[in-house]
Amino acid sequence: MIQNKVRYLLLLTSMGFLSILYNQYVMGIIFLTILIMPFILFALLSFTYGYVTAELVSAVHVANKGEVIPISIQLRNPTIFPVSNMNIYINYQNAYSTKHYKKEITISIDRRTNTIVTCNLQSEFSGNLEISITGIRLYDYMRIFSLKKKLKGEIKVAILPQFHEMLDLSVMKRSNCLVESDYYSPVKSGDDPSEVFAIREYMEGDRPQRIHWKLSMKQDQLMIKDFSEPMNCSVLIFANLKVPKEEGLLVFMDALLECALSLSYSFLQQKQIHYFAWFDEKHGVCRRVRVVQEKDLFEVVDGLLQAAVYTDHTDAISAYLAEHPNGQYTDFYFVTGDVSGKELDSISLIRSNARQMIHVHDVHEIFDSYDSDKRKLKLKDILYAASEMGIGLIPVDIGNVKDDMEQLKLS
Repeated sequence: MIQNKVRYLLLLTSMGFLSILYNQYVMGIIFLTILIMPFILFALLSFTYGYVTAELVSAVHVANKGEVIPISIQLRNPTIFPVSNMNIYINYQNAYSTKHYKKEITISIDRRTNTIVTCNLQSEFSGNLEISITGIRLYDYMRIFSLKKKLKGEIKVAILPQFHEMLDLSVMKRSNCLVESDYYSPVKSGDDPSEVFAIREYMEGDRPQRIHWKLSMKQDQLMIKDFSEPMNCSVLIFANLKVPKEEGLLVFMDALLECALSLSYSFLQQKQIHYFAWFDEKHGVCRRVRVVQEKDLFEVVDGLLQAAVYTDHTDAISAYLAEHPNGQYTDFYFVTGDVSGKELDSISLIRSNARQMIHVHDVHEIFDSYDSDKRKLKLKDILYAASEMGIGLIPVDIGNVKDDMEQLKLS
């Protein structure tokens, strides 16, 4: 745009010189026309600037990693003057990261026109992709002047992590041992006298202990109480969203979500009812979802994508125990990238027959600043401490989550 201003000044100077050299009426008119042209252009630019609008819209709200996300921008020019040059500025970021990305689109709009411009975005990492149009810049016909209009408006596109089904689920045999449950089947009766499933007429073979005497006297016939069938929910998966270091945050979070949700997905495929829990840093509470159907799993996914990563001072397990002090489980799985003595102490307080820590890590140690020998020593100490507490430690490489999860064996 500076070059255009320089060219205009050279043109104006040349015509001024020629109008003086050739003292003619026509040359004077041309010089005056060139002189007042910028004022006319700026007036037209100011007029169209007040009426041209842009709005960010999207028909896609959920996408998979690496999938093309079409983002549409609806433009409106109700004036009688076409817009020859306009820049649209788009800003987007993954909600887990503070890093922003920018995209710029240059277009033109005809007079009295509503049009839609589409640009394609991609994300290689799971998380909420927050997309906003920060503003538009309009230029006059000679690109001498420009005016920028700031706009507000944001859309979110959920980028889903991949689910991998585990091949070995020996935990199913152990979790069939019923623990105390507050949930009962809505379609099947059982033998738990603490909850009545239904009341019906007496049938031959019914046990006398189940006769509802008060109701039988009112109905003048024998009525039987059917008890409820407890629904076993003895497995707990806890996703620890604590990031060891800021470097490679998106890579780490992507692997962590992929690992934890693949575990839940595998249980769901085998019809194993389980809990999925995580600490909500934004609200300071633990979230827990009972996963029975596919919609429950996607409720977990939505909650995790809305969550923020933890600080070094957050003790997620202690927060969970404070909210659910009476929980007891046959199996407890702690999916984390941060392994420390503090975490092990907290896990040992969980009342469970089996406790396992799934450690999401990088074999190239991109999250650790100390040397390899110290790293090995620290892991050796943690492995020893975990075995002393009866906690299993299963490593999963962030660069090979699919193979590691499919071949994962839960002892």
